[in-house]
Amino acid sequence: MKKGIIIVVMMTVLVVYVSSCYNNKEDILSLPQVSFRSEVVPIITAGPCGCHNNGIGTRAVQFSHADTIFYDAILSRVSTFSAWVNGGTHPGGGVIDFSPNEKTVIKKWIDQGAKDDASGACPVVASPKYTTSIVAIYNSTCKGGSCHGGLGPVLDYARLTTPANKAVLTNMMNSGGATGHPAGPISLSSCTIDIFKDWIAQGQPQ
Repeated sequence: MKKGIIIVVMMTVLVVYVSSCYNNKEDILSLPQVSFRSEVVPIITAGPCGCHNNGIGTRAVQFSHADTIFYDAILSRVSTFSAWVNGGTHPGGGVIDFSPNEKTVIKKWIDQGAKDDASGACPVVASPKYTTSIVAIYNSTCKGGSCHGGLGPVLDYARLTTPANKAVLTNMMNSGGATGHPAGPISLSSCTIDIFKDWIAQGQPQ
């Protein structure tokens, strides 16, 4: 009987102790955030990914050019990266692959929301035009062997400004890419969305 009481008392003390230890913390410390700029970018702009960073007319989607990182182009292909680092293979074939550590970094970045930690607000574009703003986004984000200019149609000014495609663009921008895109959902940064919305609102000037 005494032994049973002792055990109950010890268990109670243990529960109270563990509970008090947790309650002494304001919250569980968050896991370190993966930096897109300092950890992810070096991986996807390295030698094995050269086709996506050479800017010399390749049909591969460009992730960077010179010192400019095309975040939208990377963000819109997060699902492809996710499939690859979770047991898949390079979408373009070949023997290209990430190292186990690189896969871990990319997985964590995606799990944490695939955010860009670059400092600074979106660039101010007072009067976005097709030739000065839209083409640059299109070239860095939409073109590629399996995308526009490859398997998908080329989107020049005349095509983008038809009533039907204007409606598609409006739907895409209002949903952040979740709906409207004929080939399925894509991810768009708030900067790109704002530029396209302004361009459409101003009559899609060339």
